[in-house]
Amino acid sequence: MAQYATAVTYNVVNLGAKGDGRTDSTKAFLDAWTAACGSASPATIYVPHGRYLLRKAVFRDCNSHATTFRIDATLVAPSDYHVIDDAANWLAFQDVTGVSIIGGVLDGQGTGLWACKRSGKNCPSGASGHWDLPSQTTSLSVD
Repeated sequence: MAQYATAVTYNVVNLGAKGDGRTDSTKAFLDAWTAACGSASPATIYVPHGRYLLRKAVFRDCNSHATTFRIDATLVAPSDYHVIDDAANWLAFQDVTGVSIIGGVLDGQGTGLWACKRSGKNCPSGASGHWDLPSQTTSLSVD
């Protein structure tokens, strides 16, 4: 009889994330990522409804066969663009395979940065989202 691994879910709220849009939840998200990517079983990182503030976050080195990032929420960048300054990315996925990203809204809160740029002041370039995948990667999906 074949043995099947039981799927596991890591809820970011259970790891300390707050869906209030003000509390930095970066550590909880990265902790969930580390646990899910290290799991021998299929894993889901679950982000329930709310607004989750994330500072610069790099999700990297996940080579699983079945990790799902299920986002039923809005991920929010810091409103103070100086927090990120000239970082190339606000959120990044690097060196991942077997990962699916389902749902979610990204709120870069760029109003302040765009106002700075329109004023002609010396402003940071701003950050973006980034997926750095090997050319043969076919298993990262973004829905």
